[in-house]
Amino acid sequence: AQLNLHVGYTPEFIKTYTPTSDTTLFFHGLSIGLDWSFGLTDNLSLSVGAQYRMNMKETSVHNLADTIFVHEVYNDRQNLIDIPILLKYNIPVSNTVTISPFVGPILSWGVKGTTTKSVTYPNNTQSQYNWYESNGLTYRPNSRFNVYAKAGVEFSFKRFNLSIGGRYGFLDLNKRNTGTSKKAYGFFASFGHSF
Repeated sequence: AQLNLHVGYTPEFIKTYTPTSDTTLFFHGLSIGLDWSFGLTDNLSLSVGAQYRMNMKETSVHNLADTIFVHEVYNDRQNLIDIPILLKYNIPVSNTVTISPFVGPILSWGVKGTTTKSVTYPNNTQSQYNWYESNGLTYRPNSRFNVYAKAGVEFSFKRFNLSIGGRYGFLDLNKRNTGTSKKAYGFFASFGHSF
């Protein structure tokens, strides 16, 4: 077995499908995780791990209320725990370089999701909403649990590796019975070191 520590940029798109229009929200993402690879054959290996992932987005809005422009800032934050289970096919290029395409599922659990609304003009007020509650902003409540399909390729040089690829969430995150659905998908680029 081989242990790998990795950090990555993992942006996410959350798309809401409605009967009349679709809306896509873009979140910057960061992740850190560990995975263990077990050799099944000379070229095939199974990788099982866990990673902590953060989605972040900030939106600034100016609204006209009567004769006063109100400045509002929305900060969206989501913390998730992911458990990827990946099948890798290792292709040695040289004694120090290996290319490994991989595919598999990710089990994902939303630990926390919040939107903080800050009004900075004409007065300073702040309120916070939980993504997983049933009241509040229109794109809530969300389901905490999702299952992604993940695919990509890993480039290994000695004990360092670079992985790139994408993921697609299969489950509908919208818990409201309103005829709308919500799906998450994204891509990733991560850098790791094996021990």
